[in-house]
Amino acid sequence: MDEKLILFVCVKNSARSQMAEAFFNHFNDDLRFKAMSAGTEPAEEIDPLARKVMEEIGISLEGQYPKLYTEEMADKAYIVITMGCLDKCPYAPPEKTWDWGLDDPYGQPIEKYREVRDEIKRRVLKLIKDLKAGKSREEIIGKKSAFSLSIGAK
Repeated sequence: MDEKLILFVCVKNSARSQMAEAFFNHFNDDLRFKAMSAGTEPAEEIDPLARKVMEEIGISLEGQYPKLYTEEMADKAYIVITMGCLDKCPYAPPEKTWDWGLDDPYGQPIEKYREVRDEIKRRVLKLIKDLKAGKSREEIIGKKSAFSLSIGAK
């Protein structure tokens, strides 16, 4: 059985996408799916406040590190989830890319990190539920691509 990769992408791969990867791999018990994260311009290290807010709820980012997002990663992914940085994503296959539109907490007070963390957790738990229920990629991310949604949005 081939594992389906859920790829979380943001610019620095130091906060939002790292939290999403950690939540997914922590809560998911379905061996058909695994998460990874990457960044279009990866930082040197994970944001210390991202580490701190995850540790507050008992989830460690130990062993995770910023990685460069590549076209090969996107090709292998079942779903590519951008954190709100679709416009900075050099390769986002429309048929499998979903932009969550989350604020980047970098440079904000710790409360903003907690707010973003909690929203990521909510969305990841829903994603896991939908995947385990057997929903198709199209049902999960919507029939329209991320590109057509942004072009037609008013």
